[in-house]
Amino acid sequence: MAAATESSPAASAAAAASRAWEWEGKVVSPVAVATADEAWALLSDFLAFHRWHPRVAACRLASGTPRLPGCVRYCEGTAPPPGGGGAAAADWAHETLLEYDAERRFFRYEMNDNSMGFGLFFATFRVVPAAPGAAAGCELRWEFECEPVRGTPREALVARLQAGLDGMAARVRDHVLAARANAAAVTPAAGELKLDNSIAV
Repeated sequence: MAAATESSPAASAAAAASRAWEWEGKVVSPVAVATADEAWALLSDFLAFHRWHPRVAACRLASGTPRLPGCVRYCEGTAPPPGGGGAAAADWAHETLLEYDAERRFFRYEMNDNSMGFGLFFATFRVVPAAPGAAAGCELRWEFECEPVRGTPREALVARLQAGLDGMAARVRDHVLAARANAAAVTPAAGELKLDNSIAV
């Protein structure tokens, strides 16, 4: 069950925005084959993190209404490989949606209780068109502000976020390319006559 919060999503977002954080940053991963709208259509579901992040095995609604600020998701990571004696437990976290803006293609959330050593942690996930003059397609952006994580250097956190985002970008790329290939396979070429659908026979 998700931990109770002491303030509203709006208040939490405002408090985070006004605070000077010891750790903050951003990781970016391009998806050259997908438009921003195509990528957002796949990634916009706050409860579908496990479909796109390679290290997330489960993501489900814990409380609230999906896509509305205040809803809480439970995420569970993939189990670590066996070794070291005994079965190691997978990482887990409850996360509260603070903002959701489909028009600007972003959502912002706060990590609550978790097994990974995080204290205060806020993140924003965005899908934006590629910059003018850059490669076609779009960029996935994961921005964060947080307290230092016990036992983890900042560089390790950034590397972990980057690896996860790169994995998401690869899955989006593969999905878009497969969808286009399937569509091309069932779409007749220009001028091609399909007798089974023709009124001429």
